[in-house]
Formats: sequence, structure tokens, C-alpha cells
Amino acid sequence: MDTPRESVTPTLAAILQATHQTDQRIMLRAPTVRIGRGVTGPYDIIIQPDDLSVSREHAYLVLETNYWVFQDTSRNGSYVNGHLFRGQRVVLKPGDRIQIGKTFDYTFKVISPTHEMDFGPAEPPQPVSGSTESPPSKVGLWVSPSAAIWRDGVMLPTMLSRTEYRLIKYLNRRPGDVCDYDSVIRAVWGSLRDKDSLHELIYRVRRKIEPDPSSPRYLIIRPGIGVVFFPQGVESVSLDAVSTDGT
Repeated sequence: MDTPRESVTPTLAAILQATHQTDQRIMLRAPTVRIGRGVTGPYDIIIQPDDLSVSREHAYLVLETNYWVFQDTSRNGSYVNGHLFRGQRVVLKPGDRIQIGKTFDYTFKVISPTHEMDFGPAEPPQPVSGSTESPPSKVGLWVSPSAAIWRDGVMLPTMLSRTEYRLIKYLNRRPGDVCDYDSVIRAVWGSLRDKDSLHELIYRVRRKIEPDPSSPRYLIIRPGIGVVFFPQGVESVSLDAVSTDGT
């Protein structure tokens, strides 16, 4: 359902200004910007995955012919100027306040005519959080508190799901140690599951973190023993020697 406005501003480039942090801004650098916990596009806005009131793809900001539109696509809805919208479109005006979940609170602002807008080259999506996230080292693998993945100082164009994050978080507390299967499974799911579930999870994580998932450097299976995480990486290990089925 469309929500009409009495007046519509000309087509404009825009930013989102953090309502309570004047130094935090998000440039809307593409005609369509997705917002959510699981978005991965180069111009998307990632909300912290621990905010469970936010959907994986919660909302869109879309530049139409002569105005910006906020489109909610979530289950829990979003607030614009204090009004709840669920599955609705809102034509935005400068000064409109957008609130999503517990952590996203930004004000929409116009900055210049769209024909002057420089979308620029694609950049990795940047998580929205209470603090700026950056890896402690430019060597090795690092997963931020918002589940963004950094490898050798570069943010990768993907992020971990909640289950994948729990796996890496648990193993990262024991870098280089072999963690037995049952302990890892309990840490990830809270109860015992078959090893196939764990191996499938490891396979998914490898596809996101490894330069070559068929020769893993960071997430290693020790057949018949357990799993090892090497944040700094090791020499590529052939999957012919490291079985994915634990045998």
C-alpha cells in the first residue's frame, strides 16, 4: 500500500544521518539499497545479526523518478516518524526518521540533485553498529561482532549467518586447538546432532571464508578427532587428506 505525501521533492541524492551520532552517515550510493541482517550487496546496509527483531532483508530504499521511497518487507515492520509500517511504501521527505529494530535509527537527508550523484565503484557493505568495526590485523581472518568477514585486512562481500557465526566464535576462542565434534555441535546448536550437520555447516562457512574451499587454510577437519580454526591461516590443506565426513 502506498502512503501519499502532500508534496514530493525533486529527484535528489541523499544520505542517512545517525539520529544520535552526528558524525555517522551513510551515503545512498545506488538507486536501490537493501537494509537487513543478511544483505550482502556492495551498497547494502547491514544491521547487526544479534538484533533478532530485524529480518535478513528488512527493507529497501529505492530512488524513483523524482523521489526516494522506503519499502518495508519485514515481518515486524519499521517506523517512519514514529509510525509503524509493515509491508508498505513510504515516500520520503528530508528530515524523516527511520527506525528499524533496536539499533538502526537514522534521519533521511537530501544533499544534491541526483544528476550530480556519483555512485562510484562498488565497495564492500559496511555493518551498522554501535562502533566502527575494523580488523585488529591485516593478516589472517577476522569476523566482526556483526558477522562481517575480513580476510587479510579486506572486508569480504558476504557475512555469516547466526549459526555460522556461533561456529567461528566458538572455535576462535581456541585458535589452533583441535575441538572435538560433540563440543562443537553443542556450542553451535545447544544439543547433540549428527556429524553430517556439522560437516554441512563447515562446508557453507568454507565457501564464505576460504580463498579456495577445496584447499582450506582456516577451517580444518582432523578426521576422526575434531575441528581446528587457524585465524592466521596455514598452508592449503587438500581435502583428499582432510576428509569432510570425518573418516
